[in-house]
Amino acid sequence: MKQMIIRLMIAALAISLWVSCDQEKTIMYRQEAGVRFMYQAEDEYSFVDNYGETVHLYYITVATTGDSVDYERKVSIAVVENDTNYVNTARPEQYKLLEGVVPAGSFSGEVPVEIHCTPDMSDSSFVVNIKLVPNEDFPLAGFDNRYFELSMTNQLVKPKNWGNLAFYFGQQFSISWYRFILNVLNVSYIPYPSAQEGDEKWSYNQLLANAGKVKAALLQYNREHPNDPLRHEDGDYAGDEVKMP
Repeated sequence: MKQMIIRLMIAALAISLWVSCDQEKTIMYRQEAGVRFMYQAEDEYSFVDNYGETVHLYYITVATTGDSVDYERKVSIAVVENDTNYVNTARPEQYKLLEGVVPAGSFSGEVPVEIHCTPDMSDSSFVVNIKLVPNEDFPLAGFDNRYFELSMTNQLVKPKNWGNLAFYFGQQFSISWYRFILNVLNVSYIPYPSAQEGDEKWSYNQLLANAGKVKAALLQYNREHPNDPLRHEDGDYAGDEVKMP
């Protein structure tokens, strides 16, 4: 009788281990079929960065979980709806969500959003909240429940690389100061040396020379307005005098 009890206990343990391993395999399989937004959960695109452009393809980077596969996989996205915490102000004619791709053998991919410039973007920003949705390739798409907030405008916005540009133009930022810089240099954006592949780039010597032009223009402005030097007109430093290194 004692031996039978021991055998039953061993059998029960074996069944428990088998079920546990089967569940673990199921979880591993589900993890391999997941995709999520890789980087920040929000970004803003301004058509000012590409003067004359009316349609722009914005790419959101995504990452997969688990092993890579030897075939291309599709990534699907949709607008977040019926959630009061995420309000969409962009209209359907201002954007188009496209199907993304994770290349064969890769752990990451991109999902494009086609942005259309409209006249009212010149004085306003519009937001669309985007989510990853399951499909045959990624049944657990968006498993971390993170959304991506994309803003679109035709206004000047703070450059993402201002932390680098601040060495040349000062730590304090405002749209009015940035507009002054662009007008002096007659450009729509500042081509920093570490710009993305394919973008125009200035050398560090060019950047220093152009920063010198801006400083000369700032000094000239202040000489012409001795009682009213150039000041930041907006942002955290509104009212403060503009200073350059």
